[in-house]
Amino acid sequence: MSGYKTFAVAGAGNTGSVIVRQLLEDKSVGAINKVVVLTRQESKTIIEGDAKVIPVDYSDKQSIKDALDGVDVVICTIANPALGMQVGIAQAAKEAGVKLFVPSEFGGISTEEPEGLFGQKAVVQNQVKALGLPYTLFYTGIYSDFTWNQFLNLDITSGKVSVGGDGNTRLPFTSRADAARYVSYVLTHLPADQLENRAFKLFGDNKSFNEIFQAYEATTGKKLEVTYIPLSELDARLAANPCDVVSYLHKLWATMSPTQGSDNYLYPDWNPSRVIDNIPIV
Repeated sequence: MSGYKTFAVAGAGNTGSVIVRQLLEDKSVGAINKVVVLTRQESKTIIEGDAKVIPVDYSDKQSIKDALDGVDVVICTIANPALGMQVGIAQAAKEAGVKLFVPSEFGGISTEEPEGLFGQKAVVQNQVKALGLPYTLFYTGIYSDFTWNQFLNLDITSGKVSVGGDGNTRLPFTSRADAARYVSYVLTHLPADQLENRAFKLFGDNKSFNEIFQAYEATTGKKLEVTYIPLSELDARLAANPCDVVSYLHKLWATMSPTQGSDNYLYPDWNPSRVIDNIPIV
């Protein structure tokens, strides 16, 4: 057992809210003593359950330090546009005596990535490492329950989807609920020295977009209209707009190297769901 009993989650959005829910479930059975949720001062976030919600000024180190008093582990789930804010949280966490810091990764492997969203995450990693604060990274792959939407041109229920490349690249997927169960289990069950300065790869399923589309068609009997976007077109879009997140992700997914190994075995009873289990069937 790690001995970590008090947790703070910075941010309670799409990822953080699910992690908070799991931490509170584990608190209800005695695995965790206290759950703190940090929110922006202007936030109207409502957390159901026995969590202490503390509004903070993320530009004020003392405000963050006060909120982290007595906390063992900080889990950051800061949204992508504000990733750089994590460094200030980590600095305050170290001064507050926090024992372990979990940056907002929860996606593909970003270590040493030179550019784009993953490049920003890699920069934060290096800055946290420079602080000397023990850290743990969790790589979940693509969220299998939060990807099938219009923003990413992957709204399967509309009958029309778009993907980069030929759609045959096999990709790691994990649902947010499965990722939260894994994160909470590992942080409370593994010895502290097996958590510090380490990355964990947890993947619930491994499928290409074409395999997923075929499974959806087989399950529903509905034919999908799939548009394949050439890499050259994605490159042109990114050259015109380097902040085009959708094109960046589709290029990343189309060119991703096969995932080697995972750390699923560290949670023997995990049994994560399949991608197809997380797609709305209409």
